[in-house]
Amino acid sequence: MKKILLVGSVGAGKTTLLQCLHEREPSYAKTETIYTDGTIVDTPGEYLEMPFYRHALRMASFEVDLVVLLASAQVSEAKFPPGFTSFFMPPSVGVVTKIDLADQVAIDIATSHLQMAGVTQIFPVSAMTGAGIDRLAARLA
Repeated sequence: MKKILLVGSVGAGKTTLLQCLHEREPSYAKTETIYTDGTIVDTPGEYLEMPFYRHALRMASFEVDLVVLLASAQVSEAKFPPGFTSFFMPPSVGVVTKIDLADQVAIDIATSHLQMAGVTQIFPVSAMTGAGIDRLAARLA
């Protein structure tokens, strides 16, 4: 698997996705700092939400092959600034999370937020049901 950096707001599902990709049972633990688990770098949502900390995301991206931006289908407002992917040197992909808890309109809204951030390849997934995980895992391999 490529070394990847997970970036998303608080509650977007970064840690749950990490656990799913490692085939672990989901267990919630608040990510307080940048944390590496094998080839996956997990980041606190506050690092995205508070511009003061965004430099830490950029620094972490220097050590990865791919940046993965996560947007929850349960959140209607955009969390990424327009063109956010240009902030990183490695290529980026997008993941719409929690699709099992949302309707198609909400999934489309989250998809459009990722597109505005500059993502061109987007994977809708549910870490809880496994929907879309195989396709995403193949891209991350």
